[in-house]
This record gives sequence, structure tokens and C-alpha cells, in this order.
Amino acid sequence: MYASNPSSKYDGALAMGIPGELAGLHAAWSRYGKLPWSSLFSPAIKLARDGFTVAPTVASALRRSERAVLADPGLRAVFAPEGRILAAGELCRNPALADTLEAVSVDGVAAFYDGEVGERFVADVRRAGGVATVEDLRNYKVEVSDAMRADAMGYTFLGMPPPSSGAVGMALILNILGGYESVEYLKGYLGVHRFIEAVKHMLAVRMDLGDPDYINVAGNVAEMLSPAFADKIRQRIVDNTTFPPGYYFPKWSQLRDHGTSHLCVVDGDRNAVAMTTTVNYLFGAHVMSPSTGVVLNNEMDDFSVPAERTPDKLPPAPANFIAPGKRPLSSMTPSIILKNGQLAGVVGGSGGTNIIGAVTQVFLNHFVVGMNPLAAVQHPRVYHKLVPNVVVYENETVIDGEVIELSGEAREFLQRRGHRLNSTESGAVCQFIVQDLLAPVGGGNGGAGGENVFHGMLTAVSDPRKGGSPAGL
Repeated sequence: MYASNPSSKYDGALAMGIPGELAGLHAAWSRYGKLPWSSLFSPAIKLARDGFTVAPTVASALRRSERAVLADPGLRAVFAPEGRILAAGELCRNPALADTLEAVSVDGVAAFYDGEVGERFVADVRRAGGVATVEDLRNYKVEVSDAMRADAMGYTFLGMPPPSSGAVGMALILNILGGYESVEYLKGYLGVHRFIEAVKHMLAVRMDLGDPDYINVAGNVAEMLSPAFADKIRQRIVDNTTFPPGYYFPKWSQLRDHGTSHLCVVDGDRNAVAMTTTVNYLFGAHVMSPSTGVVLNNEMDDFSVPAERTPDKLPPAPANFIAPGKRPLSSMTPSIILKNGQLAGVVGGSGGTNIIGAVTQVFLNHFVVGMNPLAAVQHPRVYHKLVPNVVVYENETVIDGEVIELSGEAREFLQRRGHRLNSTESGAVCQFIVQDLLAPVGGGNGGAGGENVFHGMLTAVSDPRKGGSPAGL
């Protein structure tokens, strides 16, 4: 389908996978929700109909995607109603989306998956060159699986199982680093080097993962969670040098997934939610359904296809080849962190392939190095994709004017070990909630989880890289 026009895998209506977010949210609500379904939609309907003020981060995304936004009638009507893209501070409205949300709030998810809204959506997709059908929507099923459980560095992590590689990838990195005799090195530049090397090994290993309904990944997952396997990898890390990609046994190409959003929630009973959602790229497939106001995702680009080749001619990943009903491999890393059975934190991020490394660095910064939650999120990060063999470090001026940049001394330390470095002005974005297990407030008992639920002080941090702020009631 993509061999004759490779760009159609990520740009245009052919790049869309069947949208599942609405069905997934409804499944979660049906199990755990307390509020009436219709009441959940009121704030979003108001924003879509009455408008919201374009924030600086949204304005920046529009500038970066200006050509694509102006080229699509649906996107242009919402984000460039007067023939130019909206600027920060201007009002953005999406009345078609408001109508869609109202229909779903009254008639439930059937309005989209087996109703008029879905029929209009499919008609728009097909007019734009897509191949989705009404039957595809009707046949969509939510699969609920147990959370992936991993133990590392004295903490327990609950996260997404495959086809997400986040939980197992983070566990492998932490088990590699946690196996050194002392973690004091994490406070210095050697810690940055070792972290990069652990990430490179993890990226090589994870490409054997895929949708467990189509690929048997049990052995690969067990290996990535195994401290013994981490020990073997650690023995291949050399403190005074780095290596070309082939040293890390990469079998397949790397993902190009990105364009996500993440939120963390902890309520008064200490129920915790880590939710990552995505349309993949900024503005997804660069197509909006005019009749429904829904942006088409371009999730198909997260799959591998046989014709693809990376710059160094590595072959694509057969475990992640396209198949009907299959879900692509991703880097999502929503994580609930436990210490001795109690909630210690909730963390997750957006930023594609960089998510796993970013979330891991935030965890290490706070729970191992000892930074306060805000510093743990603000601290400059490094990223690696294995292919190309380049360390990407942050040099970013965020919305409030603060400069986030890896120090010159750290860059020099890495260069002496053979790392090639490039800077980026757009790092991954993490959201973080921490529960202070040492200073309880308001008593330690009660709550929906039972009498043994600990109630400590909660601290929430929204990453300044995206200009957001935490909210509490």
C-alpha cells in the first residue's frame, strides 16, 4: 500500500489507523467512572464551541506545520479561519467537533462506532483518499490487559505491556544502571555516559517486540525484565568510549513515533492514572474530517514495512509489520511507581522515541539522585535513537524564558568518549506527580483502596518545556 508512495504512510488519509481513543476512554469509564457519562463532555464541548485561547506552544506547533495546515480544508477552517494560521492569544473554535462531542455525550460511543457521526467521519476519510470503512469502526474492539509489572532499583513499576515498549524498556535501563556497585556516579557526567549506553542497548533489544496478539513476545519481555540479562549488557558498557550501532546488535530499524500528550492524575483516595494519548505527528496525518472536526491520526507510520530502509540500510522489523487489526509498536511509557506497595509517583511523557529515556531520567533524578520534583523534570536531558549514532542534548528556551541546556563540561566529557553531539530546541515533555512517603498529611488511613492506603503530601509538576501547569481541587 505504501511502496509506490512512501510518504502516504505518514501524510494523508492513508496513514490513519482506526481511532480507538474514544472506545478506550469509554471502557475505562464503564469500569471505574463515578460521574455520568454525559457530564464528562461539557468542558470540551464548551471549549470547542465557544473557543479557547491559542497558547504559545500551540502557536509554535502551528508555525512548524503551517504548510500542512493551510493545505487541508478541515485544518485550515479551524486553525486558519482568515487564511492565516492563528497566533498566540487568538481564539480558536471547532464547532463541528462540539457537535460530535454532544452526539457522543448523548448517544454514547455508538454514535461514532456504529452511528451517523462515524458514517460522516468515514465519508470524509474516503474523500481524502483513505480506505477506512464503516465496518472497520463497527468491528473495533478494546483489549484490556493486565498492567506490565517490573521491579528495579527498589521500586515497582506498573506500565503498558507490548505493543508499548515503554515499561520493559525503562525496566531494562534501570536494571542495567542499578547493577553498578554504587549509584553515586549518576550525580556526575559518568552517569550521563552510562545512561546513554544503556539506552542504546535497550533500543536495539526492543525492536523484537510487537503486538502480542500477532507475535509471541513473552520470551523477549522476560529477557528485558531480567536482572541477569541486564548484567550481561552492563558488561558490554565501557566507561571511556562508545561504539557504532552494530556493537549493540540492532536487528531492525528504529521507530519514528512522536506527537503524543500525557497526563497524570492522583485523587484523594490515592487512585492513580497515567494516560498517554496520541495522534502520532503534530496534527496527525495533516487531515481533519470537516463534518466531525476530528483530526486523523497517522498511526500507520509506527508500523514497519518491508520496503523501508534506514540511513545505514538496516532492515525493518518483521515483528512490527502491518496486519489487519494489529497495533503498532510504540514508545509510550505511562508509569505508576510503587514503594513497598504504596504509591510513590506517577510519570509519563510525550516525545516519540525519546519518551522512554525522558521518563527514565525524571525517575532517576528524583528517586535516585534526590532532586526535588520540579528540578527532576526541569533538568537538561539527553536522548539517543541508536540510528543515527548521535547524542541529542537539550538547548531550549522554554515559554517562561528559562534556558534548559546540558552543560559544556558534560558535552566535553561525552565527546572525549567518542559521542557525536547535536542540540535540539524541542525535547520530550514529562508530567510528574510525587507522593511524599516520609511526611504524611491528614492521616494515613481510609480511601477506596482500603484502610492501609497511605496519604502523603502530593507534589505535581507540569513540564515547563510545554508551558503547562498542574491543577488541583
